[in-house]
Amino acid sequence: MKNYVVGASLWLLSLSGAIAQPVPSVLPLEKAVQLALQNNTGIKLADVRTLAAENRMQETKDRSLPQATASLAYSRYSLLGPFALGQGSDGKPLFGIPAGAFNTTIGGLTISKELFDGFAEKSAEKSADLLAKASRLDARRNRSELVYTVADAYYNIVKLIRSTTVIDQRIRQFDAKEREARNLEKEGIVTANEVLKIQLQKNNLQLSRLQADKARQTALYNFNLLIGLPEEQTVAVDTTLTNPVTLVEPLSSFLTQAQQLRPEVQANALRVQSAEAMLRNTRSSLYPHLGVSTGFNYINPTAHLIPEAKSFISAWNLGAGLSYNIGSLYNLKGKLTGAKTAIDQVTLQGQQQTDQIRSEVVTAYNNYQLALEQQSVIRIAVGQAQENYRLAESRFRNGLVGSTDLLEADSFLLQAQLNVINATVDAQLAYQRLLKAAGNNLN
Repeated sequence: MKNYVVGASLWLLSLSGAIAQPVPSVLPLEKAVQLALQNNTGIKLADVRTLAAENRMQETKDRSLPQATASLAYSRYSLLGPFALGQGSDGKPLFGIPAGAFNTTIGGLTISKELFDGFAEKSAEKSADLLAKASRLDARRNRSELVYTVADAYYNIVKLIRSTTVIDQRIRQFDAKEREARNLEKEGIVTANEVLKIQLQKNNLQLSRLQADKARQTALYNFNLLIGLPEEQTVAVDTTLTNPVTLVEPLSSFLTQAQQLRPEVQANALRVQSAEAMLRNTRSSLYPHLGVSTGFNYINPTAHLIPEAKSFISAWNLGAGLSYNIGSLYNLKGKLTGAKTAIDQVTLQGQQQTDQIRSEVVTAYNNYQLALEQQSVIRIAVGQAQENYRLAESRFRNGLVGSTDLLEADSFLLQAQLNVINATVDAQLAYQRLLKAAGNNLN
């Protein structure tokens, strides 16, 4: 008997261990943002684009280095017959090559560098460097967008979980209301139709509960993809809802921050400078170019790579050259016009972008103030809905009103409770949107 009890106890312990599921640790929003910045595919793609821009900058610098070429060639010349040119007074040809064959090995090494190219190399390097810096700022902008996207997804999950909790609470209350209504029906205080209305409202709540639960599962799945976690990994979020910091800075302060911190503004300023550098690069064709070169030549009239002494010729050479493209005086108009148009286009895009950013900041600022003000109104509405529900429930219990009034009061209360959750989450998101608009949500 003792062995049976021990065995049963061990079986129960093993069963409880198999049933118990590990509770996932809560993932704070800050940690979720860090994971997304590390793992998100879009951020990795932006980093690759930045690397490509830096590689193009390095290619431009490489082209400005001295050019060096080396060559070594072997040839065998065979004459099919004697060759004669002219005839002298003695009857012999003035120039002749007898039939036969000879070998030759020719090699050379040349190093050249353009000393002055009309500032083409310098302007090209500057343009590529500015574009690489702009690409890095584009990657920072993508990071800023991702931070807000993660916050939006995170708070959407919080909203669904908190809403589900409220609905579950209302379903439990309706279970009690249904039992109470059945008792009142037996006492003849309410009719069967009133009980049926309560059951119907409870079924509607259960349907809303199912919809919210499926929406939560979908949101969690997409959230894992967003932050780079395995699809099957269970994530728990912090459902504590607190109000963000109340605004203490004026709108002008946020507008100034956006102008100084938004990576789009900085990137566009760099692109304007890059376009100006490319205009100077185009104008380089209007200047004369000066270059120098040095080289070593090797001529060996034998088939041996290493000839015998005094059987080969070697020579060094050093030269300088000045060239001018006369055609640039009349065939460069289109390129110059295109380069100037590129500057105007980037400048206008920057002005348009600045206007959009200012509009975004003003909209985010006003929406955040509205979110804070709405919370005060919604809290008052919750108190009113609770009192209205209390009175309707008391009258229903005393048979003074039907279930319709009770269900209407319950709907008002449920909507008010959900509005509190939505308003608090919306205030958090509005604050995050304002930080992104001002360009400091990465700090």
